Amino acid sequence: MIVYCDAHVLLKRVLDEPDALTFCAVIDELLAGGASLATSAVGQLEVSRVIRRSTGRLQERQVQLALDEIAIVGISDLVLHNAADVPHQTLRSLDAIHVATAFTVGADLVLTLDKQMRAACEELGMLVGP
Repeated sequence: MIVYCDAHVLLKRVLDEPDALTFCAVIDELLAGGASLATSAVGQLEVSRVIRRSTGRLQERQVQLALDEIAIVGISDLVLHNAADVPHQTLRSLDAIHVATAFTVGADLVLTLDKQMRAACEELGMLVGP
């Protein structure tokens, strides 16, 4: 099973937020069940930028923890082509890259908190959680 995680979900692994424990449990359960977790190179960048913004400097250890056991998928020409074709009209470009990456790798499940990404994934027939 391939599970695509957007940056907001991955950040729950390291930021002190009310629902962080729930998301950590979901991720741990997926990994224990043998799922492969992935995010886009955009997700990796977003994780680094949010951690820098929240702490005032880059915390490499936090970035590593957020991305632990997560495959980073490069932004290929195919992903960019698919991102341009994502049907959801109001989806921002970086979110379209997330959706296209999940679609391109054949994700069985997409974990996102973004309503527009959720709608775009559902339009493409992808299962979305949590």
